[in-house]
Amino acid sequence: MDACFTHDGHGLCGGIKDENGNWNTAAHKERIVIFSEEELKVLSEAFEDGADWESVKLNSIHSEVIIKVLEKLSKFPKHLRDYSQKIITRDFEETSATAAGLLEKKNQFPKGGYDVIYSGPHFFVANPCYKLPYLNYRVNNDYDVVDLMQIKEDYVPRTLFRPTEITEEFLDYVPGFAIGQDEQGETVNDRWVDYYKFGYRRMLGSTSERTLIGSILPKKASHVSTINSVAFKSYSLLTEFASLCFSLPLDFFLKVIGAADLHAVRLITFPLGIEDKYKSTLFSRTLLLNCLTCHYSELWSEVWRDDFRNQAWSIEDSRLKPFNSLQRDWSWDTPLRNYFERRQALIEIDVIVAMALGLSLQDLEMIYTIQFPVLQQNENDTWYDRKGNIVFTCSKGLTGVGIDRPQWEQIRNMQEGETFVHTIEKSELYRGQQVTYYAPFTKCDRIEDYRTAWAHFEKMFNNQKGE
Repeated sequence: MDACFTHDGHGLCGGIKDENGNWNTAAHKERIVIFSEEELKVLSEAFEDGADWESVKLNSIHSEVIIKVLEKLSKFPKHLRDYSQKIITRDFEETSATAAGLLEKKNQFPKGGYDVIYSGPHFFVANPCYKLPYLNYRVNNDYDVVDLMQIKEDYVPRTLFRPTEITEEFLDYVPGFAIGQDEQGETVNDRWVDYYKFGYRRMLGSTSERTLIGSILPKKASHVSTINSVAFKSYSLLTEFASLCFSLPLDFFLKVIGAADLHAVRLITFPLGIEDKYKSTLFSRTLLLNCLTCHYSELWSEVWRDDFRNQAWSIEDSRLKPFNSLQRDWSWDTPLRNYFERRQALIEIDVIVAMALGLSLQDLEMIYTIQFPVLQQNENDTWYDRKGNIVFTCSKGLTGVGIDRPQWEQIRNMQEGETFVHTIEKSELYRGQQVTYYAPFTKCDRIEDYRTAWAHFEKMFNNQKGE
C-alpha cells in the first residue's frame, strides 16, 4: 500500500492477476481509488437509478481507470428499463415443478418445441449448442462439448428434464405478459414461451473466463430456474440486447458489480438503444454466431438486412466465411461453425459495442487486461489449425476439445502440409471418432486483433458518417 502512494504513475496498472495467473500485488499509483461524491454518483448512475448516490454499493473496483470507463457507460442515454415491450423471467424451479407434476427427470433427446428445457451448461456466450449432458449423467460436470461442424440442421440438445405433458397448465407456468399494443391501442398479451428470448445463467462466476453467459434461445423452448431470460416483442431489439450482452464491455460491467446472482433489478441497468449505424455489422455477427439450427430460421430472416452481404471481416483469412455468400433464407451453411471464425466474430462484436457505447480502444484494452485474467490465459494457450479447428487449448470449459498437452508438445512445430490424425477419447458423444489437424498451428493475439478491428470499423463508420 505504501508503494502505491510513492509510485510515479508510469506504466500499466495491470490486472487482477499477472501473466502467470498469480494475484497481482504490484504497486501502482492508479490502485489508489478515491470515492468522492463525484465517483459515488458515477456508480449510482451506472448500476442503479442515480437517485440515492449516498448509499450506493461500492463495487469491485481496484483501479482508478475503472471509474473512468464506468463514467462513460453511465452516460449512455437509454437502458433496458426504458423499454416496456419485454419481460424478464425465471422459469421452472426443478423441485416444485417436478412435485407439481409438470416436469419429470428424463435424460433424453427431446423432439423439439415445447419439449426442450434448457439447463445452464447447454449454452455459452453466443452459442446455444455449447454442451449436452452425458447419457449416464451423474454430477454437474458430466457434459460433452458439442461439435458444431457435426450437428444436423434440426439439432436439439439432450436435456435432463422434460414436460410430463404439454398442457395449458404447463404453458402458463410463466404467465402471459404485455408485448405491446394493437392498432386500437389495446394492450396485447401473449405467452412468454412462444418467443425467442435471451437466456442467461443467473449464478455468476466473477473470476471465470466470462461472467455474463447467455445466448438467444429458440421459440417454445423453456428453461430451469438457474437461468433467467428476457423476451421482446421486437426481434431487432432482442438481437441488439443479445449483441451487447455477448460483448466484453457488458461482461466487464457485470464483473464490476461483483454480484453472485444476476437479478432483474441489475439487468435493467444494462444499456440498450445504440445508433442505427452500428446495427447491421453487429446484428450480422450476432446472428451468425447464434442461429446454428433451423429453429432460428425465422429470427434470421426477420432480422436479415441486404447489406449483410456487403460486409467484410477486419482481417483476411481463409478460415473465415465470406459475407457475400449469405442469403435471407437460412441453411446449415449460414452460421459460423469453426472455432477460429467464431472467435473473430466475438472480437469484432467487442469492438463495435465499445464504439457504440462511447468507449475508446484504450478503454477496451484496459477492460480486457484488468478484468479478464482467465480469458487471457486461455487466449495465450489456444492454438488453431489451418481449417479453424482448435488443436490444443488450456481452457477448462473445452475439456475434450483438441489434444492433450503431451501430444501437443510433440506436434506443435509441424510444418505446412503436414497433418496429424487424432482419435477422440475424452468424450462420451464422439469417442472413437478421428479428427485431422492441418499444420501450421497458430494462436491469436487479442490486443492486436482489437487494434486491427478498431482501425477497420473506425474507417467504415467514419465513411458512413461522411456519406
